[in-house]
Amino acid sequence: MRRTTPLVALAALALLPAGTAAHAPSVVETSTDSPDAAIVLDDPTLSRAIGATIDRPGETDWYRMDMAAGEPLVVGMTAPDTHGAVAATFTLVGPGLPDAAEAGPEALALAEAVGADGAVVFEPAAQPPREVHGGLGIINYGTVRLEAPADGSYYVAVRAVDPEATGKYVFAPGVREEFGADAIVGMRDLIAFFEAPWEPETVD
Repeated sequence: MRRTTPLVALAALALLPAGTAAHAPSVVETSTDSPDAAIVLDDPTLSRAIGATIDRPGETDWYRMDMAAGEPLVVGMTAPDTHGAVAATFTLVGPGLPDAAEAGPEALALAEAVGADGAVVFEPAAQPPREVHGGLGIINYGTVRLEAPADGSYYVAVRAVDPEATGKYVFAPGVREEFGADAIVGMRDLIAFFEAPWEPETVD
């Protein structure tokens, strides 16, 4: 995966309908392949569109949201409707969620990696709809919508559905929509992310 680097994107405003403009777009350009390296969403209820990549087969990308009980815990998964997209899934782990052991050994291992005992495994849509947002085509795999059951840190571990696959995805957490300079700044990065050629790494 790769690190958040916003760029000026005034021209992109012409592409943005009101609903999409409310999302906070960004692109990740650094390794986040462990809980300690997780991208921390400092405002986890803010609606975001985060472009990121699975660079190596078997890679897991981590995100962290520090939440209060009762706050909306909303996590969605999409992908660019373009060359290099990957179908991704995720496991949400944290306090007060259903027993991780009942979600399976992989979910349990992810929960134990962050010292949590609860997990929700996302099931991406088998036939996801194709949509257009802000002039960009996306494949919408679905969304998990909950309320945070307890105060604490919730982690999202993202993996490719096919463990041998690599490619681009768009992580879509949050529910509160705002329009501001950050949305303008991040949109150019997201457009470039969608249009960039995909050159996956391989495992020897």
